[in-house]
Amino acid sequence: MILEAWEAHVAMPARSTILPDGCQDLLFTALPGEAPRWEITSLDDTPYKIDIPAGAYFKGFRMQVGVGFLADNLLASVHGLLPNDAGVEDRLLNFSSHNSLVLDALEALARQATFGGNVAFSAADISVHQRQLQRAMALHTGRSAAAWLGLARVRKAARAIRAGGALSEVAYDTGFSDQSHMTRAFRQWLGTTPKNAPRLSSGYS
Repeated sequence: MILEAWEAHVAMPARSTILPDGCQDLLFTALPGEAPRWEITSLDDTPYKIDIPAGAYFKGFRMQVGVGFLADNLLASVHGLLPNDAGVEDRLLNFSSHNSLVLDALEALARQATFGGNVAFSAADISVHQRQLQRAMALHTGRSAAAWLGLARVRKAARAIRAGGALSEVAYDTGFSDQSHMTRAFRQWLGTTPKNAPRLSSGYS
C-alpha cells in the first residue's frame, strides 16, 4: 500500500506549490527551531503554496490512492520515532486499510477519464450500481466519485500535454467538452493553464 518513500533537504528558503494528487502521506517534518512532528497530509481539492525555511527536512511515505488510516492510532504509534527508524513502515501498514470496491472504482474512474466517460460508465465498468459506487467513494474517501473523475482527467491531460500532445486533441481524448472546459479544470485543480501544464508527482492516474 506504500506507493513510495521520499525525502527532501531544503538548503535555501523556498516557496513551493502543493498540487492535488489524490494521495495522502505519513509525513515527518523537522523545521529549524521547532520540535519535529509527524502528521497525515490531507486530500486536497485545490493547489496551495507553502513557505519553507532553509534547513528544513521532510520525509514522506506516500500511500496508494484510496488507502484509509486509523489516524490517531497511527500517529500515536510513530510518536518519538525518526523516519528511518525500524518499524515505521510496519506501523504505517498496521494502521492503514483499503476497501476493495473503492480501489476498483478508482481504477474504473481513471479509465473513464481517458475515454471521456462518466461516473455511470465507471459503475458499469465494475458491474455495480452507480449509487453504490457513489456511496462507497463518499464514505471511504470523503470525496465524490465526480471529484475523483475530475482529478484523474486533469492529471491525465497535464501529462499528455507535457508529452507533446496538442491542446485540442488532449481535451478531446480526456473527455473535456472543449479547450475552455479543460482550462477551467486546470485552473481549479492545478492553479495554472494547460499551456503551462506542471510536472506532476506520483499519485492518482
